[in-house]
Amino acid sequence: MMRTLLLVLAALLVACPSASTTPDPEPTPEPTPAAPVYPSMMVTPAHKQLILDRLGREPYDAVLADIQATAAEAFEDDDPDQWNPSINGRNAERTQAHAFLAWLLEDETEAQAALDGFARLGDHWDTNDVWDINIRMPHTLMGYVNALDLLRGTPWLPAEADETLGRTLTTITADFFDHFLLNDGVRGLVLGPAQNNHPIRTAAAIGYVALAFPEHPLAPQWANWAFSELDYLWGPDGRYVQADGAVSEGPFYFGFAWGVATAIFIAVDNLGEIPFDLQRDCRNRNDVDPWAPIACTDGEAFTFSNPLGTTAYEATVDWSLGISLPWGSRPPLADAYFNPFNGGALLSSFGGDGRYAWDWLGNRDRPLEMHHGADLAAHHLAYYDDTVTPTEPPEAHRLFPDGGHAVLRSDWGEEALWMLLIGESGPARKTLHDHVDGTSFSLAAFGEYLLVDPGYYKPNSLDNARTAHSPAHNVVLIDGTSAPNKGLLTNWGDADAQIGGFAAHDAGNAVAQATQTYQDSTITRTLVMVGGRFGVVFDHITTTHADPREHRLRLHGYAGFDSGGVFATSPSGARWERPSGVGIDVWVGSIGAGHSIEEPPYAENQAPHVGKFELDRSTAHHGVMDAVLTAQAPDFVTVLAPYPNPDSRLSITESPVAGAVAVRIEDGDEVWDVWFEEGAASITAASWTLTVDNTGPSYSTTGAQ
Repeated sequence: MMRTLLLVLAALLVACPSASTTPDPEPTPEPTPAAPVYPSMMVTPAHKQLILDRLGREPYDAVLADIQATAAEAFEDDDPDQWNPSINGRNAERTQAHAFLAWLLEDETEAQAALDGFARLGDHWDTNDVWDINIRMPHTLMGYVNALDLLRGTPWLPAEADETLGRTLTTITADFFDHFLLNDGVRGLVLGPAQNNHPIRTAAAIGYVALAFPEHPLAPQWANWAFSELDYLWGPDGRYVQADGAVSEGPFYFGFAWGVATAIFIAVDNLGEIPFDLQRDCRNRNDVDPWAPIACTDGEAFTFSNPLGTTAYEATVDWSLGISLPWGSRPPLADAYFNPFNGGALLSSFGGDGRYAWDWLGNRDRPLEMHHGADLAAHHLAYYDDTVTPTEPPEAHRLFPDGGHAVLRSDWGEEALWMLLIGESGPARKTLHDHVDGTSFSLAAFGEYLLVDPGYYKPNSLDNARTAHSPAHNVVLIDGTSAPNKGLLTNWGDADAQIGGFAAHDAGNAVAQATQTYQDSTITRTLVMVGGRFGVVFDHITTTHADPREHRLRLHGYAGFDSGGVFATSPSGARWERPSGVGIDVWVGSIGAGHSIEEPPYAENQAPHVGKFELDRSTAHHGVMDAVLTAQAPDFVTVLAPYPNPDSRLSITESPVAGAVAVRIEDGDEVWDVWFEEGAASITAASWTLTVDNTGPSYSTTGAQ
């Protein structure tokens, strides 16, 4: 019986060859996703010990004290009926400070304070009444995201608080995105014409939230637009950054854009990748000059290339430093005030050399700046590497031909002689924040700003600054103007200028030229630094206009009226002296029938006398001088002679010469002779001669060096 049963089983096995005595393999389980590691945005867990090891020495202790001071500020109550970006932005940065201290120092009290900050944020964003709230949103969104990300790396974040803040942040971001990106009218007015800090700051804020909440159903849409914008504007096709690193909207608003951009780029670097399959979002491209044609295809897949650590991104900071005033503030070029730069020292962790740390540590008026445009204080604990030795930049004189800027600088000390000449063209000047300032120049010496760009006086936020047009700059006016005034939005108005003719003989002697055509005339301006002590300007004018016209060589100096100090004119020029006693004598000569010195009519809060460029954003009025000559095409020579005190003024003496200007400048035993005739000029010193003509400037030695 048993044998029969075995035979039956064997027959069944033969009849079913697929059967097997080996059990079927278990299905391969899906890999378990790695648990998120926090924090992951501003810093990572690996940074904690690095930061703790840095404490106990400067500047890290000063940075920590700055963070603690922010945390010590009292929270503010927002208006429940009208969402306030300033209040919420300040609260966010205080909350971020508390959360950072809780994570770094493992301090539960600080964590509880951060949770108090969480409770301050309401989601009634759509009740705000600020038309440009978009540029203010990074403070709120990035600050609270960082705080949440940091507390997720501690044991003190209740799940309910995590969920509530996440829901509030994404609700605000959804409303924010809808208002500025889905509303064609708002986008077309605020973001489209700008192509500058406006879309950069908007994209940084929205993109930061997308990175923090990748599971949110709208996060891919937010990321597509944000990283499309950042990829474009910081890339070679966005026209925001010129090939030499110069940024079209000037140093102030560049700094406003750079800090938030760097914060999100660091977050991308820390995350290792962007958690989305990105597709191009071209909705904010503008098809007018200088951005046309649009090279963007909606929906096209792309990979975001992080600018952080690239030479192109570093070049923008190098430009900002290259044009800086001797004491570290950036000049009020275009729509700008004095401002220090925030974040350059972070490049020491991303391939940057010691010049950026030198800039950060040594700023006279605001050393260790970490707040302009973005709160980057905690970033400085993590990413400022003090093993990179701070060193002054290797070059004093700088030419940025694509940006249209030339800097003549005697040295990198705070009392250096510094002159900036402007000759912008194309996308370098076609920006909302540009001024009609082709061929204008400014000068600083002995620690004071003396011949000035008047800065950013804009009492009407929907109009151009009153300091934007040519009468507010140091230019030659023909019948009262130079290039045409700019209009609103993308009505650029003004004409291209060109920068060039750059040559440096040594540290104290250099020359640059700028050229611009307007009013049927071409003005070639040559700016010379002599001996690291004074400047000379040659203005050569050619014209196709048949009749004589009024020409005004206009100069603005920082003294007189409510700017303080002394402003006085003389038959040969003018003097501006600051309350400190530092001043400048300006002597003007002309080839032609002879000029007169005048002061233009004064009107309060109007160009040309109004200015606004100081760190405290104060408005003041300054003295203005015109050298006036009615002729067909006169030429001018101007000596710019700064002095450290009234007893150290240079001697300036003219020798009468028909058809030319000959002037001698003396400083004790040192003597320089200046010669200027139509289209050609020379400056002769003891050991060299500079010659300038239609072919450009050149130096030659005239004796022992």
